Amino acid sequence: MNKKRTSKKRGFSLEDMPIKKTKKKMKTKLKTLNPDKYFKNEQLVGKGLLKALTDNDPEAFIEILDAYLRVNRTQVAKKANLTRSTVQGALSTKTNPTIRTLAKIVHYATAV
Repeated sequence: MNKKRTSKKRGFSLEDMPIKKTKKKMKTKLKTLNPDKYFKNEQLVGKGLLKALTDNDPEAFIEILDAYLRVNRTQVAKKANLTRSTVQGALSTKTNPTIRTLAKIVHYATAV
């Protein structure tokens, strides 16, 4: 019967690795970014909407307006004299709002 040849070199094992404990634990704290505070500023939102329109970027316009409405939906609905569901559905993919509805929302969203 033939003998199996075995390697004299031992294979790599994680159990053989020395484990060193660090003296100090590094503390890493990330600051949380709250975009709500940026969307409370109507002038900043108005500038962003205007920039999106001048750059001919409708996706950016809708994205900015949608993010603003997520934060301020109830306030805009009261100012524009629209129902909250109308404001909510204005930027939904299922609805097709009129230009009058969008104009009211944008006007009262950016009016100071």
